Amino acid sequence: MTVNEEIATRLRRAWRIPTGVRLATAAVLVAPGWFAAPLAATAQGRDGFYFRGDFGDSDALTMRASIKGLDLPTRCDRLLHPDPAMVPRDPVCAGFGSGVFATVRFDRGAETMTSATALAVGYSRGRIRLEAELNNTALGGTSAPLLDAGPLAGETEQEWSAVEPPSARVSGLTLSDVFLNVHLDFDNSSRFTPFVGVGGGLSTVVLAFEGLRVRRTLANGFAPAGGVDPATDTVIPTWQIRAAGTADYMSLLLAESTLGANLIGGVAWETNERFSIALRGRYARYRDVRKPGHWELLRSHAPVLQDGGRPAAFDLMLGDIAYYAVTVSLVYGF
Repeated sequence: MTVNEEIATRLRRAWRIPTGVRLATAAVLVAPGWFAAPLAATAQGRDGFYFRGDFGDSDALTMRASIKGLDLPTRCDRLLHPDPAMVPRDPVCAGFGSGVFATVRFDRGAETMTSATALAVGYSRGRIRLEAELNNTALGGTSAPLLDAGPLAGETEQEWSAVEPPSARVSGLTLSDVFLNVHLDFDNSSRFTPFVGVGGGLSTVVLAFEGLRVRRTLANGFAPAGGVDPATDTVIPTWQIRAAGTADYMSLLLAESTLGANLIGGVAWETNERFSIALRGRYARYRDVRKPGHWELLRSHAPVLQDGGRPAAFDLMLGDIAYYAVTVSLVYGF
């Protein structure tokens, strides 16, 4: 090989290396353009800020509640005995501790008027939309059985009236949210655009809670643990006579902050370049909330554990708070 041929061969090899690098670099630079072109096409006329207002309805009120506190057996209630010294000295009365004594599950749906409204400001870029939302959902009220729990569940279930069994009720339930949401619009050739979204933030739960337990009368066989059967000729203890037909009643107003999250889906119809109407579905769920309270009545007497004693208190814990809503959205682009 001559000197000139060797120089030419080296030049050809040197050209192949930078050429391959240049081709690979070009592919990297051009490829995003292939994907960006359809995105830019779908985003035409829709990029920018927008305002959204929702109105609609909500339902599927589901929530569980547990009530924790000191719920003494009836025979241990000092105020039912003429002489406090007559209170039984057994270990149950002497060492009874605090715990969950009742539970309730609200799963019947709302019994009163409900609504769902929202205001949001968002920014759209391509098929992605980010928005800040103020959401208010009124879930009305509903009732459910109040179930015994804890160590007294076995004996107290025989105390309650069959005509008016223990029940709990929530009313005025409202959920107010400050959410940040992200949406994904699905590209298509029509004026209808399906979308999905997810988001969450800070929420406030507001409601009124009531619980009522009514005991049987002696004529209906009120015979609590430690008492006697009224149908016999046995002398009935004074505490049992006093407890027959009495009621326990609690009420509590709750307004507590918690965290919430929602899943969103729907379809939007673009009426023109700036205005669109959407049918929007939402499923929202919230973290547990807790609120302390006091009995209003305890066996129809003052809600104290003994004469001059501390008030009969309890803690209300609410969990599994969830609902769904369907709304019509009016969206205006700036």
